Amino acid sequence: RHDVVWEWVKGHAGHPENERADALARAGMAPFKPDPNDKA
Repeated sequence: RHDVVWEWVKGHAGHPENERADALARAGMAPFKPDPNDKA
């Protein structure tokens, strides 16, 4: 069992850890995003 604490952090406010989480999320999803230049 783990104790979890949720903290609200205002998005897009320059919070370093939130910005890092956003960058990691974008990088993790990048392989699954469609290529806008793909004409298929």
